[in-house]
Amino acid sequence: MRSLAEPIRRKGPLKVRDVMARPAISVPADASILQAGELMLRHEISGLPVVDAKGHPVGVVTERDFLRPGRRSGDQPRPRWFEVLAGHSIPPAGAERWGERKVAEVMTPNPATVGEDASLDEVARMMESRRIKRLPVVRNGALVGVVSRGDLLRALVRSIRSGMGVTNDEAARARLNELERQSWLHRTRS
Repeated sequence: MRSLAEPIRRKGPLKVRDVMARPAISVPADASILQAGELMLRHEISGLPVVDAKGHPVGVVTERDFLRPGRRSGDQPRPRWFEVLAGHSIPPAGAERWGERKVAEVMTPNPATVGEDASLDEVARMMESRRIKRLPVVRNGALVGVVSRGDLLRALVRSIRSGMGVTNDEAARARLNELERQSWLHRTRS
């Protein structure tokens, strides 16, 4: 991942390939929820693409999936693990243990994906319209990276910094005005 101080050296509009995180950290659908949670915590990320054996995205699992009630028992007001943490229940025993459940049971299937050549404006529109925070990036159907709202923000900050660092105040203001005209900037403010 690029640092905020590292300028983006590209002429023309930025593309997904310029800002995405790679390699993508992903998890197979048959991994346990515990494995997915540990992977997310280790890499300090809030979601993971779920891939099949060929590396094609088949779903996304996020922190939110861990927080919503289990899909098997619709009458349960909160996830079983939350009840355990709150001290209202003892951990389940046997094969029904939470940690043995599979990612495929809680993931959001059929994720929206984006190609490496997509514009950042297109990505921002997709994120806004679908109310999502990240998109798997694919090449020939296989996962090659992930682009998130944080990546868009980093690109914006680097772009502003590079414009301010090599130009005078008037030119920097002109660059900021140009960025404000781009529709994706307005959507990131809400």
